Amino acid sequence: MRNQKLTKFVFALAFMMAGLQFAEAQVDKGTLWRDSVITELDVNFGNTGFHARWRYHRCHCGDLQVKVEQTAPDGIFSGELLMVDGQVLLSRGFEQQGDDIEPLIQAPSLMLQLAFELLNRSHPEGPNSIEDKLVWDKEEETRDFKLDTGLASGAFAAPWSVKGSGWRTEAGHRRFEFLFTFANPTTDNPDGTDSITFSGDLDFRKQGFPYPGSTSLEGWRMQWLSLSEREAKPAADGLTLEQLRQHAKNQ
Repeated sequence: MRNQKLTKFVFALAFMMAGLQFAEAQVDKGTLWRDSVITELDVNFGNTGFHARWRYHRCHCGDLQVKVEQTAPDGIFSGELLMVDGQVLLSRGFEQQGDDIEPLIQAPSLMLQLAFELLNRSHPEGPNSIEDKLVWDKEEETRDFKLDTGLASGAFAAPWSVKGSGWRTEAGHRRFEFLFTFANPTTDNPDGTDSITFSGDLDFRKQGFPYPGSTSLEGWRMQWLSLSEREAKPAADGLTLEQLRQHAKNQ
């Protein structure tokens, strides 16, 4: 009898713990698409031969890590970016990049904003309300689609449309696929169009940033965007991420 009671207690405890873990992993009501902690984005730019995979990890402190892998007709471009306090950009890898590393963050930031805006237009109710797979089909005939991240800006001419779907995978995750089509008239083809294909995974679960404050920044190049620097320099010997964060806050 004692063993039966112990077994029932263990099963009940395991069930309660599983329930707590499941509850903690849910996407809370009122959560916005842009609130994802980790975003994985795969983008194909029409017939240009440009393909990119970006992985963004947003820190609760305001920092942003981006892992970059881009394929273009002239080769593969890969590396890692770290934006601290929105003021200073760090990079490593990108051996073929020149002294100015600011352009490295422009495409990733612009396409991330575009993905979130397309999700907002397609499903303004937010990620919390998605259970089963949803199919989206939105069109705009007259208003251009304009973006501005503060680091880069862009516009996609009307008429434009977005077709795709979104669904829940495991708890705390939402996946999506989009085909974004927009007007791209030319002299030879005034009715011409172009398109961008998106697929991605949004992870809304709370989790630690890959780099603790004690991380040494040796091997990184850094450039102060808030000071309008045009050349990156090697991080100073002994500089840690926390020291750089404090320096940014005191600017």
